[in-house]
Amino acid sequence: MFIEGEIMGDTFPYDSDDEQEVLAHINRLFYRICRIHNVVCEAEWDHFGSGYASFVEFFCYRKEDYITVQEKYGMREIEIKGIILYVSRLASVAIMGEDVRCRTIRIETAEEVSGGYGSILDTPTSLAVSEELETLATELQKALQEFNYKLLAANEMSTPLLFKTKIPTIYRNERQYLVLDAIFYWED
Repeated sequence: MFIEGEIMGDTFPYDSDDEQEVLAHINRLFYRICRIHNVVCEAEWDHFGSGYASFVEFFCYRKEDYITVQEKYGMREIEIKGIILYVSRLASVAIMGEDVRCRTIRIETAEEVSGGYGSILDTPTSLAVSEELETLATELQKALQEFNYKLLAANEMSTPLLFKTKIPTIYRNERQYLVLDAIFYWED
């Protein structure tokens, strides 16, 4: 079962129950997305540096979708509007939503010195993409389909979980679990 971190599925590589094969498949999806014209895709592979994440996070944006907020004291503050894509490590499913990321970059070295970002796990209603990013969302959906991933809808994810269990998530309490929590969780 997903909640115990077990891989499930009837298509390759999820039918192999081999975590390395699944990660290699997700890696191939990442490189496919990176080949989309004018798109930058950043991946978080390492469980956010702590705990276990049942998914790999991709943050995808078009090169023109960032703005410089200000430049001061040798630092540049930028905002990037893009799409977060969570690809499950446990089943051939994914979810998609938007995020605006803030970064402070040292101009002289191009080193990122700080940043801020959100999560689409907070609220299942954030599993939506605005008209502004619809073209990018369509390209990402094509890549997901090529790799046999089903994109789950917000209404599917926002349904309360119908059975009692313990999910290692930091986003909701035990009596508030949603279907989203059973598939996409991060224990810190």
